[in-house]
Amino acid sequence: MKRILVLVLSLSISVASLAQSNWGNSATDSIVCYEKYNTFGSLYNSKAYAEAYEPWRTVYETCPKVKEVIYIFAPKILDAKIKEATDPVQREALIRLLLSTYDQRNAYFPGKEAEVNAQKADNFWTYYPDNAPAAYAMYKEVFALDPRALQPAYLNNYFNVVIKLYKDEKLNSAGLVEGFNDVSEAIELQSNERNVLIAALVKDTNITEREKRNLEVNRRLLDQSEKLIANIEKGIAPLLTCERLTLIYNDSTFAIHTSDKNWLVRSLKMLSKDRPGVDGTTDCTDNPMYIKAASALYKLDPSAQAARSMGLLSIKNGLYADSKKYFDDAIRQEVDPKKKAKDWMKLAQIAEKQGQLAEAKRACLESARANPESGEPYLFLALIYGQAADSCGSNAFEKNAVYWAAISMANRAASVQPDLSAKAESLASSYGKNVPDKSIAFQFNYKEGDSYTVGCWINERIVVRF
Repeated sequence: MKRILVLVLSLSISVASLAQSNWGNSATDSIVCYEKYNTFGSLYNSKAYAEAYEPWRTVYETCPKVKEVIYIFAPKILDAKIKEATDPVQREALIRLLLSTYDQRNAYFPGKEAEVNAQKADNFWTYYPDNAPAAYAMYKEVFALDPRALQPAYLNNYFNVVIKLYKDEKLNSAGLVEGFNDVSEAIELQSNERNVLIAALVKDTNITEREKRNLEVNRRLLDQSEKLIANIEKGIAPLLTCERLTLIYNDSTFAIHTSDKNWLVRSLKMLSKDRPGVDGTTDCTDNPMYIKAASALYKLDPSAQAARSMGLLSIKNGLYADSKKYFDDAIRQEVDPKKKAKDWMKLAQIAEKQGQLAEAKRACLESARANPESGEPYLFLALIYGQAADSCGSNAFEKNAVYWAAISMANRAASVQPDLSAKAESLASSYGKNVPDKSIAFQFNYKEGDSYTVGCWINERIVVRF
């Protein structure tokens, strides 16, 4: 009898405990809710999403504040149920329920509004592709909260919304540019963080398995972002010609936005963006607004981006000493290692134009350190090494031995960045025709396999190969 009383008392305490928590408004509700919670969790983990709907719905309605997992699991459960629905009325009700779960999650578990609303906007666009204006408004709300919450797939869908509105003449060219800038800035923010994280993990030789997985995830997302922005740029290039941009960036609009940092940044990015031309790539920096916007932004906020814009402007005007100062400033402030690497490459190109080849080499090596996954610094070194063949050395062997150093750098560029292989191999092949032949090497006591240090500013140790 005593044992039965103890068991009853134990159950009473457990039920009372549940009733006092978020499991329901009564002891009965709490017991049902607890059971259904475990049931839908088990079905979800077994990927039986549609079957998990009924117990999930009970929990969602009876004890909506108990656990955030109710809302985390909701999209897959409701998506599965929506796919099963054959009755249009029932399907519409399920879609509306799905969208309401995001609002309820924000109400009961605040703090992730941008992330939650991003998923809601994407779901809305998926199920209501004919209502682009409403989807656009929902996405724009997320951009205002935190652009980093919009993962590459969401950004792709957002730009599809922008394109639809543009084609339907509900957005003009300025709206199209704004949509593009929304995407590019979100990707830039995300990429900055990912590049910093990747650089730190790559330098660490003792990373954990979890960190390795984190590295791969960030690399994959970074790759998706880069492909997304490249595809978007390719698609809108015919729509955003330099001529059309003058309708958006001109004296009238500049007068309104002289102190608008965001507008100035966006205008500089759009005008300096590379686009296909008759003689390779070109940009729109000839637009007078580029000079005005760059100067205004640097005075307003001399950030890395502003300094970079002034540096590009100085290069265009042949003011290399000024451009060096601006890129040094950009490097000092920049946190994204990939952007910093590109700035170092600009300094390398400036130094090469000024004939400061040792400085050009130093800048290339700094660029390679900032971004170990780029082969561009080595390809540029191969080019300037090859150009130095006549000036480095005092005899035929020493001068032509420079080509071995150039070939070595070209090969290194290809090994670091495989998509540069075609350029690197073409360069190495042309240099290979000019290396010292066996007879000349023999005259200076060098044979196959010997090591030799190329002198002057190059200072590279190479192996004699015929």
